Amino acid sequence: MTTGALPAFPAFRLRPAADSSAHDVIGPHDQTVGQVETGHSIRGRSGSDLGPIRHDIQRAGEDAVMLHIAAHGLPRTAHQPYASTAEARTAIGLIPLQETGLIDSAARAFFFHYLRQEHVAATLDGLETIKREYDGVHSRTGCRRLARLLHLVRDPARALLSEITGDEREWLVFPLARILTFTEQAIARLGATADRPPADLTGRFPQPYAADQLLDTLHRAYRDVQAETSAVPHARALAEALAALETVVQQLPNGPCANTAETCRTTAAVLDAVADAAGTVRATVAELLSPGAGIPAREIEELAADGRVRLRATARVLDDAGRLGTVRAITDTLHDAELGPEQPDGTRSIRVGGQEIGPIRRVGGGRWDAPGIGEPFHSPEGAAAVLVDAHRAHLKAAQ
Repeated sequence: MTTGALPAFPAFRLRPAADSSAHDVIGPHDQTVGQVETGHSIRGRSGSDLGPIRHDIQRAGEDAVMLHIAAHGLPRTAHQPYASTAEARTAIGLIPLQETGLIDSAARAFFFHYLRQEHVAATLDGLETIKREYDGVHSRTGCRRLARLLHLVRDPARALLSEITGDEREWLVFPLARILTFTEQAIARLGATADRPPADLTGRFPQPYAADQLLDTLHRAYRDVQAETSAVPHARALAEALAALETVVQQLPNGPCANTAETCRTTAAVLDAVADAAGTVRATVAELLSPGAGIPAREIEELAADGRVRLRATARVLDDAGRLGTVRAITDTLHDAELGPEQPDGTRSIRVGGQEIGPIRRVGGGRWDAPGIGEPFHSPEGAAAVLVDAHRAHLKAAQ
C-alpha cells in the first residue's frame, strides 16, 4: 500500500487505512505511531491523545507525530546539523513563539492559578531564557550552550505532561507536544551542528554582527558565572580568579568588534586573556563545588578561544580587502566555490562547479600563494578569490 511523506518529519510517513476511515502514521522502523481520523473531523491521534481539528490530512499526520515525540522522544536516527546559522536561528525562534499557546491552554486547564503550577511557571521561565539566548547560534559553543539551556524548557514541560490527566490533559497535551517536539529536535540538531559545523561557523566571521553576537553570548555566560559563584563561599583563590575574569571581560569592546582588521586583532588579544582567566575560574569552582560545576566558565573559555581564532581569520580577510576591493567582493566571488580544509602539506583545494582549480598553499609568514598570484595574500579567501576570478575569465574568453 502506498504511503505519503510528511515533509516536516521526513522519518515518518502516512499510510491510508484499508477502509479509508483513518490513515496510519508510520515511524522510521515501520511501526504505527499514530493515526489520522477522517470521520466527522480530521484529527491526528497518538495513543489516547488528540490533536486539533485540521482541514488537511497531512497537517493532522504531523500533529500525530508531535504527540508521539512528546510521549516517546525522537526516533533513534542520526540527527543532521543545521545547514546555516540562519536555519538554526529560525528553528530556535519557533520555540519562544509557543509561549502564548501554553499560557492560553494553562489558563483554561488551571484557571487563574496557572502561574502557581510549578511546571508551567518553570517552562515559561525557560522560554524567556531562550528568547535572550537564541543569537548564540552564531558560534559552535553558543550552539552547545543553547542545547543545554533548552533543557530548562524541555524538562518541566515533560514533567507536566507526565502528570496531567482528564480535562487538564485535553487542554494542554498539544501545546506541550509542540514545545517538546521543537525542543527535542533543536537539542539534537544543535549538538550535531556544534560537532559538524556549517561553513558560517568556522573560519572568519561571515558578517561583522556575528562576532558581536558571540561577545553578547560571552557576556551572558559571564552573568551566569556571577550567579553560580554568588552562593559559593569566596575562598581567596576563587575571589582572585573572579576578579581577574571581571577585569578582562570589562576590557571587551562595547561596540562593533569586527569592522576593521585592527579592532579584530585588539579584541582577539583581549579574548586570549579572557580564555585564560575563565579557565582558572572553571578549575577553582570545580574544586570548591564538584567536578561538574563551572559550566558557564567553561563556556566563556570556549567562546573566547573560538572568537579569537575567528577574529584573527577575519582580520586577514580585511587585510586583503584593500587589494581585492571589499570583503563583500571576496565573499561574492567565493559564493559558489568550495574551499577545502587545510591538508597536512599546507594546501587547500578550490573547486568551482565540481572542477578543481587550485590548490592554494600556505607559505612563509602564514600567507597564501598559488601559481600566477605573484605577491601572496594574508588569507586563504583572498588567494582563492584570485584563482576563481581567473578561472571565470578563462571560461568567458573560451566561449
